[in-house]
Amino acid sequence: MEGAVIVKAEEEEEEDEEDRFQTERNSLELSPQFLSRSTTMNERALISSYLVAYRVAKEKMAHTAAEKIILPACMDMVRTIFDDKSADKLRTIPLSDNTISRRICTIAKHLEAMLMTRLHSGIDFAIQLDESTDIASCPTLLVCVRYVWQDDFIEDLLCCLNLNSHITGLDLFTELEKCIVGQHKLSWKNCKGISSDGAANMTGKHSRVIEKLLEATHNNCLWNHCFIHREALVSKEIPPSLMDVLKHAVKIVNFIKGSSSNSRLLEILCSEIGVSHTHLLFHTEVRWLSQGKVLSRVYKLRNEIYIFLIEKQSHLANIFEDDIWVTKLAYLSDIFGILNELNSKLQGKNNDIFQYLEHVQGFQKALLLWQVRLKSNRPSYYMFPTLLQHIEENVIHEDCLREIKLEILVHLTSLSQTFNRYFPEEKFALLKEAVWMKDLFAYQTPESIIELHLVPEEENELLQLSSSFTLRNYYRTLSLSAFWIKMKDEFPLLSRKSISLSLPFTSTYLCELGFSILTRLKTKEISSTVHLTCVLPYLHVCLTGTNS
Repeated sequence: MEGAVIVKAEEEEEEDEEDRFQTERNSLELSPQFLSRSTTMNERALISSYLVAYRVAKEKMAHTAAEKIILPACMDMVRTIFDDKSADKLRTIPLSDNTISRRICTIAKHLEAMLMTRLHSGIDFAIQLDESTDIASCPTLLVCVRYVWQDDFIEDLLCCLNLNSHITGLDLFTELEKCIVGQHKLSWKNCKGISSDGAANMTGKHSRVIEKLLEATHNNCLWNHCFIHREALVSKEIPPSLMDVLKHAVKIVNFIKGSSSNSRLLEILCSEIGVSHTHLLFHTEVRWLSQGKVLSRVYKLRNEIYIFLIEKQSHLANIFEDDIWVTKLAYLSDIFGILNELNSKLQGKNNDIFQYLEHVQGFQKALLLWQVRLKSNRPSYYMFPTLLQHIEENVIHEDCLREIKLEILVHLTSLSQTFNRYFPEEKFALLKEAVWMKDLFAYQTPESIIELHLVPEEENELLQLSSSFTLRNYYRTLSLSAFWIKMKDEFPLLSRKSISLSLPFTSTYLCELGFSILTRLKTKEISSTVHLTCVLPYLHVCLTGTNS
């Protein structure tokens, strides 16, 4: 009986304690401190979700990466460094597949709305446009924009259009009009620059897309033929005998890379011999830096490839027994490597047209110098290190070397002439007149300023500007565009003139980057058949300027 009373008393005590706990919990949940802490945690989780989604888009990852890779990895790190309780808090962050997809769309819409708000303010802008076909054989047109905002130029994606397979030039212009003027409500009068490649679908006499765009701007706009595309066209100018060497090298690469077993056997052979490179690279006409790398790798692996081709009983092995062919291959690997280096200098965002022009004109002068070197009584091959090393390490008959030298001279002369055709002096006369933009403090005297043919008000501004030691500091530390934007209030005439010259794009690099991103997005991880509208938010996030 006494035991039953004790048990009953204990049960009543437990019930009272549970009631007190429940009452305290209810009061805690309703307290401002708890609500504030809970709201803060929810807000932080929401912000974290957006930050993760932004990184997923920037890195072009699949939506599922957040939940399957990022969250488990973060929990492992937090659990290891802190404790399980802290790690469990990460579970409150919404990172599901659909959530990340919605977050990326929201971010992209915000970026697009911000871009439109800025452009609708009436500021000048420049565009670059390019058309390409993706891995799903869908023609796509990308248009990127550059404009002045705050203290520098901003580059961004303006629009991405799905096109019909058999679209005409007029249709292409109409689609651009619908998007830029109709949908985005922008005015062509604010467009001060257009950049595209020189392909027939843009500049041909039948398509006339660029011509129509210039007419829409009332010809108050500068068209730039993409520097990178021009340089790539120059690279294709090659004498027939050297072209044969290139074709044979490509044929050898395709023979080996076209079969997975051939690639593996060559890799095993190279590993056994102990060479640093064990793979050949694919050649493609589309990639900017393809030829130089392919030829260089073929030359470096020439002995291993020769052994491999003999084992495979391929007639291509006979090519490597021709000393003249191998010597020409050494030259081609050098010259295409040099052209690749120039091409790399012409790539990148926020490009400076003066710097690009300096790279091109510097290379043109180098071509002339090399021709003079080769024509001298004692020809020098120092500019072609692979060729020079090959000549020094091998016994090459003097007549053969003379023949190779003449072919190199023909090629260098052809390159010079083609560069002059694609980069004519008269096209850059306006930039040469505005050389003061690039070398501002070289004009300290009235006599030197008068020679620049500026209007009197501009001359006064330049004289004052070039005399300022404070502004000299800015000039050294800021980019060319940022400096002239900073001068817009104090020296408005020179600033406006400088910005109008440097605002237009010099290449379609941003569009090419966009196509590269589209190719990566339309993979098995995200779906190669996915519609453009599904990956467009990714593209907006990836191509938006980091300083916007």
